[in-house]
Amino acid sequence: TTRSIVSTATAAAITVLLLCLQLKQVTLGALLVLCFSIGLAATMVTAGVTAALASRHAVKRYARFGEIASYAPVLSGVLVIALGAYMGWQGYAALGGQ
Repeated sequence: TTRSIVSTATAAAITVLLLCLQLKQVTLGALLVLCFSIGLAATMVTAGVTAALASRHAVKRYARFGEIASYAPVLSGVLVIALGAYMGWQGYAALGGQ
């Protein structure tokens, strides 16, 4: 989600600024964070515009696309739960639980 991307980017920016502050390169740190932020914003906007245009094209081409797309959150949730259960089981087995 956008919130997790922003919190990760914020943590990375703080880390870069602290490292550059320790090296007495504050300008370099600020420039790195600025460039990273511009790149992240451009990537997110491009992904959003691409998804919107693809959705519009799919609705024109496939009449039932809207109905099928309404199930996407449920399918996404099931996939995340299944992957989490699989990874949990693999971790349990690796710790000798099997």
